[in-house]
Amino acid sequence: MKKIILILCTPLFLFSQEKLETTRIYNNQFQWNTNLLFESDGLNKDFLNNMLYGGFITDSLKANWINLGDDDNVFYSEISNGFSFRNTKYNFGVSAYDRNLINASFSDDLMKLGFYGNFNYQNETLDFSNTNIRIDRFHQYKIDYTINYNATRITVGASFLAGNHHASFIVNNCSLFTDTNGIRLDIAYDMHAFVTDTSSLDPFARNGNGLALDLSTDFILRNHKINLYLHDAGFIMWNRKSTTLITDSNFSFSGVVITDIMSFNDSLLDEHNSVDELKTENKSVKTYIPANFGFSAMRPSTSEYFETISVGVNVKWQPYYDNSPLSFSKIGQGIRESNYAPLYWASAVSKLKYFDALPTLSYGGYSNDFNIGLALSKGKRNRFTIGTQHLEDLLAGDKAKSMSVYFNFLLQF
Repeated sequence: MKKIILILCTPLFLFSQEKLETTRIYNNQFQWNTNLLFESDGLNKDFLNNMLYGGFITDSLKANWINLGDDDNVFYSEISNGFSFRNTKYNFGVSAYDRNLINASFSDDLMKLGFYGNFNYQNETLDFSNTNIRIDRFHQYKIDYTINYNATRITVGASFLAGNHHASFIVNNCSLFTDTNGIRLDIAYDMHAFVTDTSSLDPFARNGNGLALDLSTDFILRNHKINLYLHDAGFIMWNRKSTTLITDSNFSFSGVVITDIMSFNDSLLDEHNSVDELKTENKSVKTYIPANFGFSAMRPSTSEYFETISVGVNVKWQPYYDNSPLSFSKIGQGIRESNYAPLYWASAVSKLKYFDALPTLSYGGYSNDFNIGLALSKGKRNRFTIGTQHLEDLLAGDKAKSMSVYFNFLLQF
């Protein structure tokens, strides 16, 4: 049986590092990977279609959308393309990827305000805390080397990150109180905003540089292949042309009484309302890319239908900003602020007559739900794989909350 390393775009297979055995080992392996992913824990296709393309939105639709997910509505999107090359004789590999990420979370109260305004919430406080959105585009160039020691393999890798663009809006705490008939509005907010240089619309503009590290090990334990890993633990330092806004203040609006419309001026607004001026500055800022760490275990299957079975768990780490040194507290902060629940998964490899099938079952992640995945793989020396992480959502129509497709070309020589 031949050794073909299937390094698929889908995170489940990236984490498991699944292998299919073959009769020959080739010295050189070249792969092209494409991954298109959208995940949400509540917002569905119906919501996105109405937001993007318009349409009549009824009160019942608004209520359904608000009740779709948890109190915090998370959505994540990634579009990545790239290639990798590995020389198995000398145990080194290189890769280059273009990555585009959106990671966002906002509260139900923010959706209530957007859909209904504040009239229906008189004498109530709407809470918008922990609302965040992060948008990244960068190129990742990686080199890695594998050390073999008996039945144990240790792989170390380093990446150079060429930052193109970044925008983030982080609301730590924010609330809106509406008095009866809107006589008084009180807003308290603590927020951070950051955007890289917008003077150039070039999507490949260089606005920052960064580094990322990888470390993984494989070993055999009682007929199980164990994989422990840390991938993409890194950051990008954005240049001083970036714009930042940090504000922690209160805003009170108590209305304006006008006795003579001809005497109305801006000073009347200042007398009845108070707000601190929002100030921005240009400076360098450090942000983090999503890091993955976890483990997987793979063993040969005793079933006639499956060749191997794998299980594992994956955790992401991506704090909002660099506000404290690395510690256990910082690790916990980065896990919470990643908007990602631990992903528990199981996968298998089934060798059929004309192709190999790779089914998966997972729970957690950005969708924080059960997901069914399926990949189909064809070829021996050269192999093509196509699959999805969300097979169930392909059949859900407008109720679909997640969409994904990935494909992989593997050439060996």
